[in-house]
Amino acid sequence: MSAELFKEERFIEEWKVFLRFPSVGADPAHHSDCSACAEWLGQHLNTMGLAAEVLETPGLPAVYAEHRTGDGVPTILFYGHYDVQPVDPVDAWTTPPFEPALRNGRLYARGAQDDKGQAFSFLKAVEALLATGQLKVNLKVIIEGEEESGSRGLSAMLDAWRERLAADILMVADTGTIPDGTPTIVMGLRGLLHVAVTLRGPSHDLHSGLHGGLALNPVTELTRLLATLFAPDRSIAVDGFYDGIHNPTALEHSLVQKTPFDPVAYARSFGMPPVAGAPEYTPLERLGFRPALDINGISGGNANSMKTVIPSAATARLTARLAAGQDPNHCLEAICDHLKARAPDAMKLTIHDTGSAGAGFRIDPESAPVRLARDVLVDLAGCEPVYHWEGASIPIIPALAEAAGAAPLLVGFGHEDDHVHAPDESYSIAQFRRGFEYAAHFLQAAAGTHLARE
Repeated sequence: MSAELFKEERFIEEWKVFLRFPSVGADPAHHSDCSACAEWLGQHLNTMGLAAEVLETPGLPAVYAEHRTGDGVPTILFYGHYDVQPVDPVDAWTTPPFEPALRNGRLYARGAQDDKGQAFSFLKAVEALLATGQLKVNLKVIIEGEEESGSRGLSAMLDAWRERLAADILMVADTGTIPDGTPTIVMGLRGLLHVAVTLRGPSHDLHSGLHGGLALNPVTELTRLLATLFAPDRSIAVDGFYDGIHNPTALEHSLVQKTPFDPVAYARSFGMPPVAGAPEYTPLERLGFRPALDINGISGGNANSMKTVIPSAATARLTARLAAGQDPNHCLEAICDHLKARAPDAMKLTIHDTGSAGAGFRIDPESAPVRLARDVLVDLAGCEPVYHWEGASIPIIPALAEAAGAAPLLVGFGHEDDHVHAPDESYSIAQFRRGFEYAAHFLQAAAGTHLARE
């Protein structure tokens, strides 16, 4: 695609408008902002030449658009999301999070990369192809407003929208590259479940001098209980938790060994070596092919000053990232059964706020969409892409792919420097342009293939 079709100045200004909507889908105070963002996006897609509409769901609205070329050509379904993460701590932002600021070739704002920037670069490529008569595939677009909080609305509508969403390939631009920036095809994502645990002891906070040694301490007992979830080698010591895991194939194993990973650089970047998880697996195997169970936080009593109490209760929140093949409901039940069996008799255990956002999945490295993406990336970058099994989650993808009957394809251009989910999130103009070029070239290349279903 010729360089003059990348209208940098206009694209950036339109991108800024998209970013100014404080579309924090998880916060009810911003639901009206989410609806306004969806309305603007639907109108924008119509002006681009797509047939777009805003669709209501039991949650926040989704934006749907399509372009039909005809029979006998592939149908591409593109998925993205317009909701963004909360902005706290707002004082840590250099400039206000919903006032996009261009500095040193990067646009700073909440959602600049995740996922407004990545989704918008794809949409601008579609616009360029439409304007020049080069969009020769059938295209469908679904952009939701609840990815960051579990995709409740879209999940509820998948059965009803099967015909509407039917496609050959599900393209997703909500991932990134490996740290050195080599183009990366994400070959799988982990699933996700969550659970909260509360231990209650005395009827009220007790003086630790008068009751220490008599009354069980909920914080102490909760930490002891949580410790039983893990074996001394850092593996997960929950009966049945590992059931069903799909071990990597010989091809997957050989490809993951080619993915560069520098443990020294990791330690330098994050202040700790990559030593969590069962030690018999390499870091990238633990990240892409094995599950992880994490305690996200513990609360109870007083940690801000000298206050000698035995607190009446303590709460912990946990999440598990699940490998392909694990059943989220089975894993959640196994964790709950483990905790119930080991809770102290003198205390009341409550398990609450439980749920699963979806299962993990892996993509066949030899599938036709992956081979096509590889060829496009080689042409654009002049080097072989990396095949990467990601440890994070986009929970809706397996269910969306199944409902659409589409093969998922995850190629994004995010980078660690983008600080997604953190203050000063940004996305560079160079990354935006790479996403634009990849999308345009892939859509053009797909038109000349036999990817369409019979």
